[in-house]
Amino acid sequence: MVHEGVTNVGKKTDPFKYLFNVDFRKYITILSQQKAFLLVFCLSASLCSLALTYVFSEKYVAGAAIFYRPVETNVLRQQDTETFGAPAPHAPFKVIVQTLQHIVRSDAILRPVVKRLHLDEKVHVREPAWYKRWYRKTKDFLKDLAGKAWMILKYGRIIKDDPTVGAIATLSEDIDISTTKDSYVYALTVKHSSPVMAARIVDTTGEILVEWLTDQDKNPSEEKRIKLAQQLRDQEMAVEMLRRQLEQLLIKNKIASIPEETASSIKRLHATEQEVVQFEAEIKEQKTRITGLQAAIEKKAKDYVHPTDIKRMESDKLFAEVELEGLIAKRDYLLGSIKELQIRLDALPGLEKQMNDIQMKIDAGTREYNHLKDFYVEALGHATTVQPEIRVLHPAVIPARPVQPIKVYHVGLSALLSLVLAVGMVYVFAFFNIRIFFASKGIKARQTTAAPVSEVQS
Repeated sequence: MVHEGVTNVGKKTDPFKYLFNVDFRKYITILSQQKAFLLVFCLSASLCSLALTYVFSEKYVAGAAIFYRPVETNVLRQQDTETFGAPAPHAPFKVIVQTLQHIVRSDAILRPVVKRLHLDEKVHVREPAWYKRWYRKTKDFLKDLAGKAWMILKYGRIIKDDPTVGAIATLSEDIDISTTKDSYVYALTVKHSSPVMAARIVDTTGEILVEWLTDQDKNPSEEKRIKLAQQLRDQEMAVEMLRRQLEQLLIKNKIASIPEETASSIKRLHATEQEVVQFEAEIKEQKTRITGLQAAIEKKAKDYVHPTDIKRMESDKLFAEVELEGLIAKRDYLLGSIKELQIRLDALPGLEKQMNDIQMKIDAGTREYNHLKDFYVEALGHATTVQPEIRVLHPAVIPARPVQPIKVYHVGLSALLSLVLAVGMVYVFAFFNIRIFFASKGIKARQTTAAPVSEVQS
C-alpha cells in the first residue's frame, strides 16, 4: 500500500473516472437492509396524511359563466367621433380580467353577498349521529382555540373580529373569476364547504356583479347628464336675468327701441325748432305792433284826440302785451323742450351701447344654452340607450363531488416526501454509525454500515 501510494503521487487522477467507478450496489444494499425502517416511516406518514384529509373540511366548487363586453364611453359627441376618426380601441382582455378579479373580491360586491346570504352568521348543522356531532364540536373548538392562541402570539391579546369583515375576507380567498381564452366569457367560481351554499353564492355574486357593472357603465353618461342639466339651469337663469335687466333699462328710460326713439326725437327736435323760429317771428312782430301802438298813443295824446280812442288804443296795446308774454312763454317752453331733447339725444348713444352689450350677452348666452342642450340630449340618449353587454349565461349547478382534499394526492405526495426523507435519514444514520431500531436481525449496526462507508471514504 505504501509503494502504491508513492508510485501514484505523481500521477494525475481523473475525477470522472473515479465518479463512474463507484459501486452503487453498496448503497442499494444499505437501503435493502433498512427496508423495514423505510416501510414503517412511509406508511406512518401516509396514514397521518390520510387522517388529516378527514380532519380538514371538504371544499366544493360551483361556477357560472358570465358574458361581459364593456362599452367604451367618451366625452365626444357622435359627429366629433366621426370627424376625428375611429373610436379608441377597447382595453386588452388581460386588463379586463384583472379588473374583474379586483372587482369581484372588493367590498362593494362581497358585502352585499355576505349580507344577503347571512354568511356572517354561524350555521348550526344538526347531525343525526352523536359521534358526528361530537366530532364537529371538537373540531370547531380546536379550530377556535388555535385561532385564539395564534392571535395571542401575534398581538399579545385576543381581538374580537367583526363577523362581517371576517366573512368577507374568507369569501375573497375562495372566489375567483377567470377566462381561459381571449373571449368575453368569464368563469365565476366559488369554493365552500357546502355545495348548496357554493351554488347560491355564485348565483348571488353573479347577480350583484351584473347590476354593479351595469351601473358603473351608466355612471359616466348619467353624471354627464346631471352636470349638463345643472349647467342648462344656470345658463337659463343667466339669460333670463339679462333679459330682465334689458327690460328694466327700457322701462326706466321709457323707450321701446333705440332706433325708433332716436328717429322720433330727431323729428320732434326739428319740429320744435321750427315752432321756436315761428314764435320768434311772432314775438318780433308783436313787439313791433306794441311799439307802434305806443307811438300812436303818445302822438294822439299830443294831438288832443278823444279819450275814447286813446283808451281803445291802450286796450289794444295791453292785449298785444299779453299775447307777447304768451308767445314768449311758449317759446321758452319750446326752448326747454329742445334742451331736453338734445340731452336725450346725447344720452341715446351711450344707452344704445349699453343695450347692445346686454343684447350681445343675451345672444351669446342663448347660443351657449342651445349648445349645452344638444350635449344634454346626447347624454340622455347615452344614458338610456348605451348598455353594456353583460349577463349570466346559466345558473350555478350544485356540485356533487368535492375538489379538496383529494385523498390520493395527499397520500401520494406525503408518501413520496416521506420516502425521500427516510432514504436521506438512512444514509445519515449509516454515515454516523447510528443503530436503527428496525435493523435486520442478526446483523450488527457497525457491520451493516461501516463497510460501505469505509468503501466510500477509500
